[in-house]
Amino acid sequence: MALLYRFVKIPDRADTHVFTFIVTKSVTRDLERDITSKEFTCGHQRWAITFSRTDKVLGVYLVWRSTSEAMRVYVDFTFTLLNRDHFSHNEAFSGKQVKFTTECPAQGNRNYIAVSELYVRNFADNNGEFQLELSMGHVRTMFDTDFRVPSSIFGHQMPRQHHQSAAKNPPQATKLETTYFTYGGFDWNLALYPNGIKDIHDADENGVKLRPILENSNEDGRVSVYLNRCTGFDHQCRVRYSLVLGDGPRRVDSGPVDDVSDSDGKSYGWHTTARFQDLVYKGSVRVHLEMLMANTLSEVVSTIVVQHASAAGSSGSSSGGTHGVVVAAPAVTQCYDRDKQAWCIKSDCHSDTVRLHMVYKDIHNVPRNHLRYVCWMAYLLRYDEETREMVPKPLPGAPFSHYYAQENSDEGIIMETDVGVKEVCRSLVKSVFYDQIT
Repeated sequence: MALLYRFVKIPDRADTHVFTFIVTKSVTRDLERDITSKEFTCGHQRWAITFSRTDKVLGVYLVWRSTSEAMRVYVDFTFTLLNRDHFSHNEAFSGKQVKFTTECPAQGNRNYIAVSELYVRNFADNNGEFQLELSMGHVRTMFDTDFRVPSSIFGHQMPRQHHQSAAKNPPQATKLETTYFTYGGFDWNLALYPNGIKDIHDADENGVKLRPILENSNEDGRVSVYLNRCTGFDHQCRVRYSLVLGDGPRRVDSGPVDDVSDSDGKSYGWHTTARFQDLVYKGSVRVHLEMLMANTLSEVVSTIVVQHASAAGSSGSSSGGTHGVVVAAPAVTQCYDRDKQAWCIKSDCHSDTVRLHMVYKDIHNVPRNHLRYVCWMAYLLRYDEETREMVPKPLPGAPFSHYYAQENSDEGIIMETDVGVKEVCRSLVKSVFYDQIT
């Protein structure tokens, strides 16, 4: 069974992915076993479809393959049999926000269509092959669990009125962790610090914050929660999630959190305004997590090289003069994606604005007769004087996407920026003169 894939983005709606399967005759003729497709990815989860044959009826199911305990996934999907005569004769069925769990990882229709109708209604060709489309959208991933609070955290056995006792005996610095779950090809868990974490950062020589340092703090007793990545340390990862702690009137909601998981799997975390003892109920803290995004991140340092030359003054002049000539030469940087494929990014200053030329160096590794669809975001890191931090700004036109087929070489994609070449050159001139003076 072959699998083709194309991506469709519907404005003002969740992204919709459309997968087209070319189904061979073995699906309708093999009565002994179910036929399952290769795995594919959608909504940061791994999926497959499977066909079942009962008597003279063909069934089809969408199967969630990256299952995790305490996790559930909701998805809108539609299966469509493509009619060879006209699209108005297509046969489809759909579901809205269908729930997938570890206990029930497959959802579909066991009585999709009679095998005889595949031929009578002209769905199958002379070889018994037919095409099936699967559209998927609005994929939502939820993780619900509890932080189990040991009685020793309060220094004694927890009585019925534990809130009053906890206020008198605040919990000592410790860490509570959830079980692991899978999302975006990585394993994750949540860590809760009952007394919070000091907001301390590594910084460069200019005081720019680089990454957090985790230290226990007993001063304010505010809860901090961190999303930890436990696998895939070859890359940083940009992640977005929403987190709710507690239950009923005690609950606190983070709203959407944008975070970066560094090459050690550590993140900046969510620092709440809640106190730990206010969240505990019956010996645990309820946690609800919705994962929204997890994309690998490569830091590309594309420095514009300065070339300056000294020119002697005009002949006959009693004193020679020196003139700085600034040339913004292109710089080339290489990076790798999650699949260990090589990419090259080169700066281009031959326009009014700085442009970035991205080339897929390993395009020859795309399997023959296959397409590889790649979608990516690109950001410029700009220094914010108020926060003294490097703030990522999306490039105009992002997100970018392209289909790649096997070729000897890739011509590349041009990404425009809003940084003027003159602006860059002026800053370089100041740098050159400063170097000359000093």
